[in-house]
Formats: sequence, structure tokens, C-alpha cells
Amino acid sequence: MKYFKPVLSRELTWQYRMLRFKLVPWPPFAPGPFGFPLLHTSKLRKRQKLAVIAALLYLALLPEGWSASNVRLGILAFSGKADTLQRWQPTARALEQAVPGLSIELVPLNYEELNAAIRGHQLHFVLTNPEHYVVLNSRHGVNALATMNALAGGQPVDRLGSVIFTTVQHEDIRTLPDVRRKRVAAVGLFSLGGYLLAADALQNAGVKLRDGDVASLSFTDVPHSQVVDRVLAGHADVGIVRTGVLESMAAQGRLKLSEIHVLAQRPALAFPQLLSTDLAPEWPFAATLDVEPGLVRDLAQALISLPADSEAARLSLHGGFSAPANYGPVEDLMRRLHTYPDVGFASTLRGVWLSYQAETSLALGGLVLAGLAMSTFLWTSNRRLRRLSDLYYNAQLDLQSTAAAFDSQVGLIVTDQQTRVQRANQAFTTILGHTEPQIKGQTTAMLRALSLEPGRLGQVWQELQQQGRWGGELNCTHLDGHEVPCMVTITATRGENGGADGYVGSFVDMSQHHRDQGEIKRLAYFDVLTGLPNRRMFLEELRSALARVRQQEGHGTLIFVDLDHFKTLNDSHGHSVGDELLCIVSERLRQAAGTEWLVARLGGDEFVVMQEGLAADADLARAQADGVAQTVRETILLPCSLGLSPRVGEARHEISHCCSGSLGVALFDGHDQEVIEIMRRADIAMYQAKHGGRNTIRHYDPEVNRLLAERAALSEDLSRALADQQMVLHYQLQVDRDGQPVAAECLLRWQHPRRGLVSPAQFIPIAEESGAITALGDWVIETACQTLKRWSSVPATAKLELAVNVSPRQFTEADFVEKLENSLARTGAPPQNLLLEITEGILLDNADHVAQRMHRVCALGVSFSVDDFGTGYSSLSYLQRLPLRQLKIDRSFIRDVQINSSSEAIVRAVIGLGASLGLAVVAEGVETEAQREFMVRLGCGLLQGYHLGWPAPLETFEASLSARTT
Repeated sequence: MKYFKPVLSRELTWQYRMLRFKLVPWPPFAPGPFGFPLLHTSKLRKRQKLAVIAALLYLALLPEGWSASNVRLGILAFSGKADTLQRWQPTARALEQAVPGLSIELVPLNYEELNAAIRGHQLHFVLTNPEHYVVLNSRHGVNALATMNALAGGQPVDRLGSVIFTTVQHEDIRTLPDVRRKRVAAVGLFSLGGYLLAADALQNAGVKLRDGDVASLSFTDVPHSQVVDRVLAGHADVGIVRTGVLESMAAQGRLKLSEIHVLAQRPALAFPQLLSTDLAPEWPFAATLDVEPGLVRDLAQALISLPADSEAARLSLHGGFSAPANYGPVEDLMRRLHTYPDVGFASTLRGVWLSYQAETSLALGGLVLAGLAMSTFLWTSNRRLRRLSDLYYNAQLDLQSTAAAFDSQVGLIVTDQQTRVQRANQAFTTILGHTEPQIKGQTTAMLRALSLEPGRLGQVWQELQQQGRWGGELNCTHLDGHEVPCMVTITATRGENGGADGYVGSFVDMSQHHRDQGEIKRLAYFDVLTGLPNRRMFLEELRSALARVRQQEGHGTLIFVDLDHFKTLNDSHGHSVGDELLCIVSERLRQAAGTEWLVARLGGDEFVVMQEGLAADADLARAQADGVAQTVRETILLPCSLGLSPRVGEARHEISHCCSGSLGVALFDGHDQEVIEIMRRADIAMYQAKHGGRNTIRHYDPEVNRLLAERAALSEDLSRALADQQMVLHYQLQVDRDGQPVAAECLLRWQHPRRGLVSPAQFIPIAEESGAITALGDWVIETACQTLKRWSSVPATAKLELAVNVSPRQFTEADFVEKLENSLARTGAPPQNLLLEITEGILLDNADHVAQRMHRVCALGVSFSVDDFGTGYSSLSYLQRLPLRQLKIDRSFIRDVQINSSSEAIVRAVIGLGASLGLAVVAEGVETEAQREFMVRLGCGLLQGYHLGWPAPLETFEASLSARTT
């Protein structure tokens, strides 16, 4: 079921409301205020009666449930649509979070656009000013869910009023009657704060603004500041604006309040802003007939629950929302001032009478005195009857509005002056269990929770007496005795003498909100899997521990724990087994810690242990920290049973697992130490423990930190080396058994501007870790292809092959083959002369995928060689599957081949294996003539090493090669 009723339901419900309210506007289709046409219901009465019956039958069959969907909220835009949209976005997002699945689309509109959108059923909720809402309520049946609280002097108020002011220079204008025959400026005829409230107050003082009692009446339209500017410029003597405008302009430096005189100013205690009139309710948040009751209930609760100090309220410039106010007095005011649509004909008739009263009296005065007396009597009686009808109609509307508000989803009670309950709605019973008959006549003291702190009720009562309203959270007692946290709003009702003659209280159940807050805190500060404190909570505790240790002048220790081979366990038995191990280790550490340590899980298989209160002497503190670390290590070492998830058709079984941990220890004394620095030191020590063989304990060593800093600096320099053209290629010769050049291997070198020539053993591992090896490898292949193109034009080097080392990370890049093909095509290098050297380790991950990619490369004409053969991958089956052309025996075997029988056996085996598979065999690392001769005798066909040629830049290599051939 969607939120919204079908169109038929909307139209029938509207017809029903029109008939129920007995709206009889005149003339038919006459234009009214805010752009609404007025319909004469005498033409539709029969049709409406039938529509009412159909509407009641249809609405009775509608389900009450609702589901998430999008709603459109129309907002009356005074300060520009863009500003209106930006202002109310935070409140819309807060309501979406409070009502699951709800999505609000904000639609800023002016009066005409807003009226048209509601007539066309394009909106589901509306936020507009009170006078506009009165018309919308009458014409389209929109109902207020809540009343917006404006900010006045930093506190929320749900009312507004008018300010009638002049400048201090007008000493002849000091009271409301002094406004007579003065120039008056106001905002607009239908502006509640900018005209209507002030016009009513002046009319009560004997000054009728629209009947010629003033010299002129001009309207400036919004913003209200235009009225103030007009008075300050001398174009008007008296101005009318809504409350808060003068204070806002004064805060902006646009006027000084000392230059302004407010007429009929009310006491500051009653309202926190300058005020000249009675107060009216603030802007309502209303629902159209298109919205399901379920959404109305949830959104009303979300509005009233929105805290006044929330970020959404602050960004949207309001103080939250309260229970819907009574807007009946606003309609009364509009009727009294002839601005309400239904009194258009009466206003016109009275205007005709006032305009032509003198002429009529002169024409008929002497001739039909008796008839004039009778007409006067009838006019007076009709006027009295119309007033009585208006009073009755207003009373009916007040009763209907009050009944609708009282039956809302917010718990409501009405009490007398002694807080004895007179009324309670169904929502109140749902929240606190007390039915209206049970609580009627009882004082609200029975709702008071035992946990209420002393003096709190006194504060509530004092604020209620001073301001007439109080709002906040209180614990209330349920009928069954348990306490229910409620957001409570209490408003005093005023009698004829101005004093409080009763109170209205609203209640919103905050239990779910508190549970949500507790769950949010648990998720924010504790690890979901193990229940230990998480990183966020641990960092806060460590920050507090630093302050305590510094104050106590002692030491604390931080132990960083990483479980050894945890990834292997996860990969072999599944994550469920890994999670079970983490929970077991967490519980053991928690029991070992007791109340002396703080244990937390940072994530994955990483834990931290912190203890304060160590000795002030650093050596003694280090020994105490060792004792803690040893206890942690032994706790982890205890064997544990892990249950394996059964496969299909198998029974569940358990394995016994012995886990170990690598521990890094760092001391802290709170002086010149930050939280992140201490964590970093413990982390460095932990990695030293891993490199030291695992299941060990290491203390933080500043020398290790220095080496890491140097490595980091080298990594940073490496990121710029390629762009700064610091990388160069050196070439080393390969010869056959007769000493003839047959190939070369290009070797990457880094010519650092400060460090000089950096060894590949230093920067290649860094490049592998950082990912820079891919860019370096692409550059090497491109440069090698350029070299091959250059050699192809020289007969002495045209057949010379060039070997290029390819890292596993570069080779597994998704676009490696495409980039290789592009380099060959771009440079024009002969692909048959390019040899890519890979290591056996490249086959460890996804050998099938690697083999498929190697075949794609060979299709380009490029060949492969296995570098460092015999030191890596243990299986030789891949030699039959992969398109290889060459094997390179690792230099470690060549170095010992003459003195180590095992090395000689391996070399013989590799040469024999290559011969049987038709693969060329290269002996690299030949550094002496004896080694060369020995390898030749063993049958090795290709040789490479320092004895045969040192790696050299391209020009030097070519010069050496030229001298060798001549």
C-alpha cells in the first residue's frame, strides 16, 4: 500500500469536507485571496451529498498500513527559492533519518504556484504561513501536524506578533490613537505579522486603516525590512512588521533600536522580542488529504521529537516543532478585517453602504423616515445575526481543529489549574497505559517517576509560570510501574484575567530513541565480533592515560599484538573459523587483563594491550612491560579447539589449533608524546617481531625508526625519479660457448641526484610495495623496444636479442599485453628479438591465467625466459604447459658449481632438462674463466656474467660490442 490514496479518494474527501464545513462562498467562481477561486456550493449541493456518501464508503475500505515512498513538501518561499531550498534541506534529511524509508523532495513555491500545486494534488505536505494555512485548510482540508518554533533571543517560541513603530523624532506619535491621519507602511494585506495583527489592534484603539482614518496606507511586500527602510527614510510615519525584524536589522547594523519607538509595547517578560499586539501561532507543518494516516503519525512524531538544539534545526534557522497550535483565532482575525474569502460579499455590501450613506440619507430622509427607521432596524438585526453566525461557525471550526489535534499520534492531556486531568487521548494511553477514565480527576503527580532528580519539578514549574511553556525530557511512570522516558511539552492556557487556568501536556515516547542511541554508542565504541573496545574508544582511553601518567610521573606501556599466520588459517578453513579464533583470543586476553589492563581490537587480527601505573624508572618500567608482554604471549599460545563448518554430506568436527602472536612494546611517560606517535612505535616494534621469526617480543628501537624513515624518504624520491629522468638502463652481454655475442640483458639503474647510483636491491623492493614497479616496467619495455629498433638498422646488432625483466605485479596488470603490443607498434622493434624474463614465483597465483596471458604475448612474436631457475616454484609441470624458450640458472649454483657437488648436480640436471625439452639454458653469474670452461664442458650453450662483460650504459655497451667484433 502506498502512502497516498487514489485520486477518487482525494476528490470525494475534499467534497465531503466542503459540505461538512458548510462553505457557501459568493459569487460563483469569484477570485479570492492567495489566488483561490470561490465556488458557490448551492449549485453542487446535491452532487456533494452523493459524493459524501461515496467518500465515506470508500475511505472505510482503505487499509491503514503504509510503506516507504517519496513525498513532496511544498514550502512558501519568501527569500528566494534557492535560499529556501538550502535552508530546509537539513531538516528534510533529519526527518528522513527519523522515518525509515522516507524520501522528501523539497519544492519551494510562491503563493500562486503553491495554490496550483495543491489544487493539482502535486504536494503531500506543506509548510506555509498561518494566514495562508487558514485558507488552505478551508479550501483543501490540509491539517496541521506541528507548529514550527522560531528562534527569539536564542530560545524557541511557537508564536509571532506585530510591531507598530515610528522613529523617536515623531514626538507626536506615542500611542495607537496617534496613528490617525498619519502615513502608514505595512508588508501586505494578507500578512499576519506585517499587517493583520496590527490592523486589529489599531481598530480596537479606534483607528481603521482601510476606512480613511489614516493619511495613507501603503504595502511594500516582503521582505519586512522594506517597511523599516521606508520609515527611516521619512516616506512613512508609522511602520508595521512582524516580531524579530527590528532586532535582526539591529544585529546586522542596519539600524539602532534607540532610534525606534514601539507603540503599545508589551512587557518583555511575556515575549522575548519587541511586541505591540496579541500573539498568533507560528508557521504550521500540514498534511494534505493525499497522505496515509501511518505516515502522518510517524512524521508528526519525528517533527515534535526533533531537538531544538540539533544541527538540522540550527542550519534551518528554527527551534524545532511543537504540537499543532489552534489557528482558529487567525481565521477570526481575517474575518474581522474582511480578508477572509467567505466575507467578500459582506465587505462589498458594507463598503457600498458606507460610501453612499450620506446620499441615501439626504434622498430618503424627509420622505420615508419610517421606512429608514425600519431599514436601520433590519440592518442592525442582520448585522447582529451575522456576527452570531460567525461566532457559531468559528466555534465549530475551533471544536473541529481541537478534536483533530487531540486525536493526533502525540499523547495529550488537559488539566485544570491544580493539574487535575480533565482529558486524555488514545495516544497517551498507548504510551503510559492510563486510560482517560482511570486518570481523569487525578493530578499529574501520579505520572512522576521515582528516578526524577530532586528540584527538577521546581525548575519546570518556575519556567512554566514565567514563560507559560516548558519542554524537555522527563521519565514518566507507566501504569504497570516501569518508567518511560518521554519528551514532554507543557503549555499554560490563559483565562480572561490573563492568568493560567489550566495546562496542556504532550508526550512523545523516547524509549526507542534511547535504545537506538545505546546501539549507536555500542557500534561506535565496541567491536561487533569480539565485544572488545574498538580503535576509536581505545584512542580516547590512551589519550586520557597519557594525561594521567604525566600527572603521576610514572610510565605506561602499549603492547601491539598481531596473530601469526592468521591469514593462512582464514584461507584454509574459512572466515568463520578465523572469527572463532579471534573470539577465543579476545576472551582469554580479557580474562588475563582483569581490571589492570585495557584490551582492544583494532581490526583484523590486531589487538592492543595498555597498562598504566608502571615505575618512574625507565629500566624498571621496561622490565614490568616485559612481564605484561610475556603474559600476553603465553595467553595466546594456549591451544584451542576450533569447529570446522561441515561440507555437504560430512559431519561437523573440530581441530586443535595453536596460535602465536608477534608483540611490539612501547613505553610512554606522557611528556612530548602524542597518541599517534605511541601507536606508531608499538606498530614498528611489532613488525620487528614478525621479521624476527614471529612469536617474539620486541621493544621499540629508535634505530629501526631511522631506517624506516630513510626507506620512506627513498620511496618518496622514487615516486619522482621517472618523471625527473633519473632512471637509466645498463646492458650486460650474453655469449655462446665460442664467446660470440648473441644477446644482452637490460638492467634498471637509478641515478639519484644526491645519493648517486642506487642499487636495484634497495629500490626494487620499495617499487614493488608501492606499485611504482608497474610504471618503471612499462618504461623499461618502451626503452628496450627503442633500443631494438636502433639495433635492427645495424648489421652487427640486427640479430642481437634483448632480455627484459618483468615483475609479477607488472605482468598481472590487466592491460599488460595491450601496452606491450602498443610499444612494439610505436617503436617498430622486431618482436622476435625481445625476450621477457619472468621468475618462477609468478606461477604461484592462478597459473592457468598466467599461461593464457603468456600465449597471448607469444602470439605477438615475443619469447619468454625463466629467470633464477631452480630457486622458486617447486613443481616442474609448468614447463610442459608454458610457451618458454629459455631457462636461466641462478648465479648461486654457478658460484658453487666447482666446489659443491649438490650445485653441480643441480646444474647438470637443469642443462639436461633444457636439452630434453628443447629449451636454451643460460648460466648467469659467470665471474671466472674456470667457471666458464666448466659450464661449457657441462654443455651449457649461453653464458652471462662479469667475466664476460660488465653492465654498462647503451653507448658504452655498443662501443664495447663494436670493438669486440672488429
